[in-house]
Amino acid sequence: MSHFTVMVIGNDVEKQLAPFHEFECTGINDEYVQDVDITDELAQRIADGESLEDALSYHGLEDRIVSDESEVEKVGEECRHKYGYAIVKDGKLIKAVNRTNPNNKWDWFQFGGRWSGFFQLKPGATGELGSRSLIAMHEDPDGGPDPLTRADSALKKDIDFAAMRDAAGARAADTYDKARALIDGKLDGYISWDKMRDEVHAGDIGLARKAYHAQPAVHAFSEGGNTSFGFFSSVDEFYPISREEYIKSARAGAIATLAVLKDGKWYEQGEMGWWGVVFDKKPAQDWSLEFSILLDALPDDTLLTVVDCHI
Repeated sequence: MSHFTVMVIGNDVEKQLAPFHEFECTGINDEYVQDVDITDELAQRIADGESLEDALSYHGLEDRIVSDESEVEKVGEECRHKYGYAIVKDGKLIKAVNRTNPNNKWDWFQFGGRWSGFFQLKPGATGELGSRSLIAMHEDPDGGPDPLTRADSALKKDIDFAAMRDAAGARAADTYDKARALIDGKLDGYISWDKMRDEVHAGDIGLARKAYHAQPAVHAFSEGGNTSFGFFSSVDEFYPISREEYIKSARAGAIATLAVLKDGKWYEQGEMGWWGVVFDKKPAQDWSLEFSILLDALPDDTLLTVVDCHI
């Protein structure tokens, strides 16, 4: 499962997030939940060799079987067919309906959460802090964001975007220097993971992985504590990109969240998946540019709120 940031633009944050809840987890039976006919999908599974029970269980319908539409309970908070039903006669599937929200993006969210204190406020400005997640409290048990200088929700005019970019640039410079101290002098003949996987040892992921990790730079990066740079960090993040490019990218992304919610529309850099995997991800610089253009066009009195979403 994954956590990710969403910037909600405007008031009524919870109301704006509501159309994107994952019904199977929230159980909120509202106007965003739809009856989706999955008869053809399950019929294909059965045709491909799955048993009827296994095909039904994929959508949790194995205990929601009826023999006729008249047996389907009226949808309510606790009704048997709240999440769907299947009509089965003489051991054959007649119809299957899955009740879901096709536009789901989150299963729960927290105002603040892991990113509590996301915004830096201008001197004398005010904003609102949400609650910190357990992980955030574990990482910083004695402190937390200063409510006089940090916020999770504030008016655009009260947020010090320049200071946020400067801080991100300073952190990036420090990170880059530490990473390069580990790998410099060990990069002769270095082959990136993508090239190793797709060209050098195409078709043999095991051999590609072994060859990649055998490289001196990768070994040094790992032995030097690469987890301090992030779980998914690698040599490829710091080479061949220059120090200047790395810092520039960090500054550009300092105010960008993974998704933006504006006027009822959800925009995102990529689609979040389990364990932090992002699919069809836009290049970070492109997304940061789009993000900056969007923010620049907003009136100064626009409320901006960062939410920690989970899926």
